[in-house]
Formats: sequence, structure tokens, C-alpha cells
Amino acid sequence: MNLKHRIIYAILRWPVALYILLKFNYRFKMAKGLPDSYIVLSNHVTDFDPIFVGLSFPKQMYFVASEHIARWKNAFKFIRFGFDPIMRYKGSVAASTVMEVLRRVKAGNRVCIFAEGVRTWDGITNPILPATGKMVKSARCALVTYKIIGGYFTSPNWSEGKGTRRGYLRGGVVNVYTAEQLAEMSVDEVNEIINRDLYEDAYARQLESPKRYKGKGLAERMENLLFICPECGEIDSIVSVDNKASCCSCSHSFTYDEYGMLSGSRFKTILELSNWQKEEILKAAQRGETFYASNATLSTVSKHVETHLVSGEASISAEAIRCGSISIPLADITELAMHGRHAIVFSVGKTYYELISKHSNMLKFHLLYNAHKANAEKEAANQ
Repeated sequence: MNLKHRIIYAILRWPVALYILLKFNYRFKMAKGLPDSYIVLSNHVTDFDPIFVGLSFPKQMYFVASEHIARWKNAFKFIRFGFDPIMRYKGSVAASTVMEVLRRVKAGNRVCIFAEGVRTWDGITNPILPATGKMVKSARCALVTYKIIGGYFTSPNWSEGKGTRRGYLRGGVVNVYTAEQLAEMSVDEVNEIINRDLYEDAYARQLESPKRYKGKGLAERMENLLFICPECGEIDSIVSVDNKASCCSCSHSFTYDEYGMLSGSRFKTILELSNWQKEEILKAAQRGETFYASNATLSTVSKHVETHLVSGEASISAEAIRCGSISIPLADITELAMHGRHAIVFSVGKTYYELISKHSNMLKFHLLYNAHKANAEKEAANQ
């Protein structure tokens, strides 16, 4: 165990706790009765989740973090010096990440992983990769499951800038499983308890027991999530100001209130709206539609260094992702994921790409890719 990391963790923990308490109204339960070595798996709802989780654990631990923080230059120098996170390339096979997690745990350290890999867009916990259970069993240590409640309404993934709200926000350990208990379980059984413990439906909880989340510009940047008008079906026509989102094509508008509910729309919640949009994406994939993004930049990333390839209009179709003069067949892409709100990252063999469009909705690229991938897998299964 690294003494430097333990000291920094101990020094910063309570000043950070005070800040988080005042800013977010966060309340957490202390984790007690834990073994020396364990893996923490948590759901992922805000950019502040490592802090939220860490406050419940008096002993220092290491976090698995997205690779992009290593490109923060000076900021990352401090992060690496004080916390030495384990890097995870989203949109790629995570073999090297798993090996590093296992290495640190077997050295007697504690590691925290946000098992979904990405933040939820609609308040529902994202699917957890089946390989997670295999990794936990391979570690031969204890497993601690942790859940953050209220994070989705505190900081919706689609919001930016003034998007943080203050309301009900809680965190705590769900269950602790000893190494002996895990050894008696199959990989499928381990995955079952992980999915059960981490699952959260933010809207089901809010509808059952409404909580108020105060803030400014509550609906601003909703176009990061919503790119199809629910009234006229126009693509990329939604704009948001203050608490209202409107369609530039048909003038349909609706508001988002302090309880996370919609008014003026046929949908009551963001979750309902998001589910409808996913259904529309499946139809668009079947029709062979192409989606576009303006002013995009395509780069490769290697050893945390970006290499610019091309800039221009980007598109995704059933055949390929294109940017400027470069075309990458969908069939060649092994993994693809969202990075932040305006980028997708994906792997082709050993090459890692990042496609960014700062003023366009990029979620539609991710959803259309998933729809085409699902269709291809279904066709292959029927042959």
C-alpha cells in the first residue's frame, strides 16, 4: 500500500466532505465492518460520484477512471500524484484495466469501480457487463456494493453549466459479500447480485416519494438527450432555455420542473420520453436513415495523446461512421461508447478513435450504432 496516497486521502477527505455537504446536501452512511481488501462496485449518476462514494470509506482506495482525464495535462499530474487512478478506455476491450484492478487488489489495496462504465441518461441503471462477475471472482477478495440515490435529479447527465441542483441525495453500502461467499457462487450468480444491488429507477422512486430539486436553468441542454421532437418528429430541432424545451420546427414546447416532471408534453417524465426516442431510433435503423453532426473532429488516441485526423461534417449510417474524407465501416468497430456529452469513442482493432462535435447531439450516433448492432446480431442468430 502506498503511504503517500493514504496520507493525501486522509487529509482531503473531511474538507471535501464539508464542501459536498454544503453544495449538494449529500448525506452518506459510513461503511463498517469491512475486511482489509475489497472491490467496491457503485452505480454511476454524476461526475462527483468518486467523491460521494469515497466519503463512506475511511480507508484510502483506488478508482477506475475514464482515460480522458489523463489528457487534462496539469490537472492530471496532481490526480496521478495523489490518487493514481486506474485508466479505462471507454469503447474498448478493458483487459488491461481488469489486469490492473486484480494486481492492486492482490497487493492488498482497495478498488472502486463504477460498474455501468457510463452515467445514466434517463435515471435507469445501465446494463452491467457480464465480465464484471468474472473479474470479481478472479480477485478472490470481498465485494462491497454501493448505491447513490437522488444523483440523477441532482445532476442529470444531459445538463451542463448551471445543471447542478440541490435536493435529496444519499449514498451508502447496499451489501458486503465475503471472499468465501463469492467463491461458492457462479459467475452468473455474482452478476445477479451486482445487478440487483446497483439497480436504481430514479423516476419510480421519485413518483413514489417526490423530492424537490432546486436550481436554475432546469431544462437547459436537454437537447443533449432529446434530438427528436415528440410532436412532429423533426431531428435536431430541440432547443432549451431556462426551464423550457421547444421545437424550432413545429413550436411544440414543454417545461421541466423542480421535481423532474414534464408539463405540456404527452410524456410525464424524461424516462418515458427517452424510451419513446429509443423506439424511434430502432425504426430509423430499419428504414436505413443517416444521422449527421456538424463541425466534427475525428482523432486517434494513443498513450493519452490525441492525433487529429480530419474535421468536417460527420455522419452515421447502416454502413459506416464518416467524418470529412474518412469512412470507418460499422462492421469493423469492436466497441463504441459515449464520452461525456459531445463525443463518442470506439475501437477498430488496436486503433482507438474519438469523434467530437461540441455543438451537436452525439447520443444519436451511439443509439443508432446500438440499433444496427442489435439488428446484425439478430440476423446472425436467425441464419
